[in-house]
Amino acid sequence: MFKRQRRAQSDGEGMTLVEHLAELRRRIIVSALTLIVAVVVGFYYSSPLVEFFTRLPGELVYLYPGEAFFVHLEVALVVGIVLSSPVILYQVIQFVVPGLLEREKRVLYLGLPLALVMFMVGVVFAYQVILPLAYRFFLGFGTESLAPMISIGNYVSFVLRLVLPFGLVFQLPLVVLILTGTGILTPNTLIRYRKYIILVIFIGAAVMTPPDVISQALMALPMLVLYEVSILLAKLVVRKKQAPQA
Repeated sequence: MFKRQRRAQSDGEGMTLVEHLAELRRRIIVSALTLIVAVVVGFYYSSPLVEFFTRLPGELVYLYPGEAFFVHLEVALVVGIVLSSPVILYQVIQFVVPGLLEREKRVLYLGLPLALVMFMVGVVFAYQVILPLAYRFFLGFGTESLAPMISIGNYVSFVLRLVLPFGLVFQLPLVVLILTGTGILTPNTLIRYRKYIILVIFIGAAVMTPPDVISQALMALPMLVLYEVSILLAKLVVRKKQAPQA
């Protein structure tokens, strides 16, 4: 923010602290109103979305009168965040871009769309591949005298806690590309600290997933693969940067 103010002052268009705060307040209000409207829209369409989420288990139950309502509200909140994210990101970009260098602007403009795409890829991968594996594994322990009775609240929470973190995990190659391209990170650093990163991956998987070993392993394994892919991408970036010097 202060870099932005100094640069604007050098062009004769300085903004005072009060003007910065007023602009920040305006953008926060726009983002908050957009989120509220998106949550309302998400709640309106929450019934078909809940039916979509519960196609895998089929019939579910709810254990107290308000459980089904709060599930719809939870789904509406997630949908609202997803729908309003482009507007919120736009407000953030418009606030910080004037204070960035040209190279930083290019990284921002290229990185954000790729981040959104990678997030959606991670969510779809988790929903289509990881979720069915985890669900069928856990239900495999049922017997004739031990029938599952899954509540809709527990199931939807299980789905969201398993699927949404994958969207964040799939950002790893993009983050490594950006850090390597700016010279902050090198492939040798990634290789040197591989064993520590593996430990962090398993700890992160334990925090982000439901509290069971299988869910944690199902997240940790793709993270390990993405980490190795990130090392390869970092090597390609460094090789490309060094090519003109050869």
